[in-house]
Amino acid sequence: MTDAPSPAPQPSRRGGLRVFAPTAALLVLAFAWTGFWFFAADRAGDAVDVWLKREARSGRVYDCAERRISGFPFRIELECTNPTARLPGDGGEVTASAPRFVAVAQVYDPKRLIGELTGPVAITGADGSRADLAFSLAQASARIEGERVERGSIAVTAPRLVVDQTEIGTARSVEAHLRRAPDGEAGAYDVAAALDAGGSPALDMVPLGAGPVTLEFQGRATGLDDLRPRPTSERLRAFAEAGGRLKVAVAKATRGDVAADAKGDLWLDVQGRANGALDVTARGIDGLVKSLFAGDEGGALSSLLGASAKMLGRRAELDGRPATTYRLPPHKGRVSLGPIRLTRLPPAF
Repeated sequence: MTDAPSPAPQPSRRGGLRVFAPTAALLVLAFAWTGFWFFAADRAGDAVDVWLKREARSGRVYDCAERRISGFPFRIELECTNPTARLPGDGGEVTASAPRFVAVAQVYDPKRLIGELTGPVAITGADGSRADLAFSLAQASARIEGERVERGSIAVTAPRLVVDQTEIGTARSVEAHLRRAPDGEAGAYDVAAALDAGGSPALDMVPLGAGPVTLEFQGRATGLDDLRPRPTSERLRAFAEAGGRLKVAVAKATRGDVAADAKGDLWLDVQGRANGALDVTARGIDGLVKSLFAGDEGGALSSLLGASAKMLGRRAELDGRPATTYRLPPHKGRVSLGPIRLTRLPPAF
């Protein structure tokens, strides 16, 4: 007698659920993330509208010919076509326009913003003067906590500035960085900036070095409680009234064989006059003295002035080469080198 074949085992319902559970969970997660992205994008658009209205009440008007939000699934990207800005400036309103601006934030890190501007930028002053800033790349980034900027950076590649069809200057690159001082008081920021291979027709008129110029700055500024755009005179007045100071760690300029580096502290009094003290270490400035007195027969006067200048300073080194350090203490706008009064700076506001 032959045994009847046993029936094939039927798959359990629990086993089927184990197969489809990961797929179902992934679908639920995808739907949830999609909903979250659209919610975050809508909130971002509302936040931009609120910010634009608040800025407009302060006299700073920004606008776009067309605004679009994209970037799904991981970014929120705001694209502004033909952006314009109307800002209050010294003497009246300043307007600026550009072809395109894009701001990007990651959905998981919305406080960090990255922006890119497409040039050229056209700027019109209150007096009708026109400036055009061209570049190959302009980017910025910022981290914002509430209404306070924690850090920010700007980098521009190959800028070229033309004012009223006259070239003012060019550079290989320009960058600036700002961060709230981690160990400083409220309103204290670390500042750094650099200009590489800068050139200008005005430099050709200065008998000091040859070729392009390189600038570097590092320091700390206090009294910067409000970083929103405002006219320069208002900014400097607020800086003075807040008791702000600029501690200069590096302020270096290099052009050919000539270089100078300044360190010290500066501040403005309530009349806008410069005060403080700077130690300026320079090398290669003997050629400037000689060129100023090139007509002196035998060079007696230029030699005397060069020797006198060195007597007012102290020996030092800059970039491993002999240099001289001078103390320049501006006081109520007056700048002197020892007993020699050099100039009086105009009030900053």
